[in-house]
Amino acid sequence: MSMNPTPYKPAKRTRGDILHEQMVLRGEIVENKEPVSHKKFIIISSIIMALLIAVVVVSFVRVDAVESAALQGLELPKDAAYASIYMVGKVAGIVIGAGYLFFALIHVLAPKRRKPNRSFWGDLGIYLMLAIVAVAMAFPLVFSIASSLKPLDELFRFPPKVFPQHVTLDNFSDLFVTLSQSYVPFSRYLVNTVFITFVGTFGHLFIASMAAFVLAKYDFPGGKTFFSIVVTALMFSGYVTGIPNYVIMSKLKMIDTYWAVILPAFAAPIGLFLMKQFMEGLPDALIEAAHLDGASEMRIFWSIVMPNVKPAWLTIIIFSVQSLWNTNAATVIYSESKKTLVYALQQIQAGGVARAGQAAAVTVIVMLVPITIFVLSQSNILETMASSGLKD
Repeated sequence: MSMNPTPYKPAKRTRGDILHEQMVLRGEIVENKEPVSHKKFIIISSIIMALLIAVVVVSFVRVDAVESAALQGLELPKDAAYASIYMVGKVAGIVIGAGYLFFALIHVLAPKRRKPNRSFWGDLGIYLMLAIVAVAMAFPLVFSIASSLKPLDELFRFPPKVFPQHVTLDNFSDLFVTLSQSYVPFSRYLVNTVFITFVGTFGHLFIASMAAFVLAKYDFPGGKTFFSIVVTALMFSGYVTGIPNYVIMSKLKMIDTYWAVILPAFAAPIGLFLMKQFMEGLPDALIEAAHLDGASEMRIFWSIVMPNVKPAWLTIIIFSVQSLWNTNAATVIYSESKKTLVYALQQIQAGGVARAGQAAAVTVIVMLVPITIFVLSQSNILETMASSGLKD
């Protein structure tokens, strides 16, 4: 009885396997890297943790000394001017110490795996640098949120503390009470801002995408000159173009309307620039094949081009929402019923010392929406950029 042999099927090679083989050939990865001995690692870790603990202890002592002298009305120590530096050092020491401890546990407990061709000191230096950068970038955000939860007496305490001793939500409740007593309801400011942000972002994305498609995939007289003008326009900030925008909107009889903010947002050059650069990376063969299959230009644009430039239009959405959400539009909108939320909040911030707590709450509310959109979108951007590459 004859048996048919099972046909050979090669193992499926993933993108990660291909990248790993290329890195091995270039010498960027060593399969059998000599690990650092546990004894040496423990000695180095002990020294680093001792230094971080010393920084935290000294910072605690000096901050408490300056604060005690300020509360008792005594003469401030000579290093009182460095109180804010001590405060940052205290937070940085705790965060970096916790991060290094986490790295040490990973290094000791994690199973052996393929590692880049770097020494232990290279890994340590990279993690410490990333920890320092992370502290520097996260500190303003953490301090703003913590300040919004402080009572009024803690907001003016010197030296300032990062975290509140008595957490309270009075700043937010007072803010909403103030807004409810205004001539225009709070909901009206919010609706105005949401409408301007949504329509401005959608129009900017739609117009920039269609213009970039033509510039990237079709040759026509004046195309390169037009794109050079767009690149030149990137050098001018909104303050420089404010007067020309006002003159144009005035000629169009659109002053004191939503369109005085929305139409200039349609023409922002950053969107056209990003979309054009991304679309140039798409293979022309893909579009030519769609033409041969009888697809129309609009079908090619929506079904082929736009899905493959997802990182670009997600980035444009982040930039556009951040810009439109944070605009007060005070120079082109005069009617109180058409004002934006940021304008109303800025008027509360200008209330002086009595509204310092509400001003801290305003800061958190204004930055909440752009940060939330960025956090929700960044995973999609990274995933798309890693998996949507196309080559001829």
